[in-house]
Amino acid sequence: MLKIYRNGANGEIIRGQGLSAFIHNWNYYETIIGVFEDGTIDCWGLVNFEEFKTKVAEGWVVTEVPKGARISCHHLYYGNSTLEFYKEIDEFVKEVEDTIALLQGKQTVAETCVEAFARFLTFPTKKNKSRLRAAYNAIPKHLRIYVLGDMDCKDSAIRMCIENTEISREILESFKRDYEGLLGRLN
Repeated sequence: MLKIYRNGANGEIIRGQGLSAFIHNWNYYETIIGVFEDGTIDCWGLVNFEEFKTKVAEGWVVTEVPKGARISCHHLYYGNSTLEFYKEIDEFVKEVEDTIALLQGKQTVAETCVEAFARFLTFPTKKNKSRLRAAYNAIPKHLRIYVLGDMDCKDSAIRMCIENTEISREILESFKRDYEGLLGRLN
């Protein structure tokens, strides 16, 4: 994520993070959407989160551009014939909301998921599996490969826990050992 800042009304510095998306204003403009710790979002004008969701619903902020549409990137225009996208717009909205939580020092969806994973490893009940599944699904899809801090494994331990009917005690103990450092930070 890109760290950004803006000046508040009283000259204070407001921290933020920039997320890549497009503004659809006749053409599609590749831009950075500013998400700030005070809950405002800059999408070619400062708005609150509810107003941001309205901008998304109206098609002002998008993550996908129709094939053949004209795209502008820093005043360079080009046609879209082969662009591929990996962020669904609903998942981007979840990412913006979670970024606000992060900037405000609140628990993020990834932190909630790690806690649910630790709880499931300790008490592998159906209820804890259900909580883990809900916590994992709350994470934007495009960010689900790094919840456990290892992009190579693509969170296979979490996926194995929520997808398999039965998981052996040996596998659970193995996961506890593998993620001891991450899970130890919860205590």
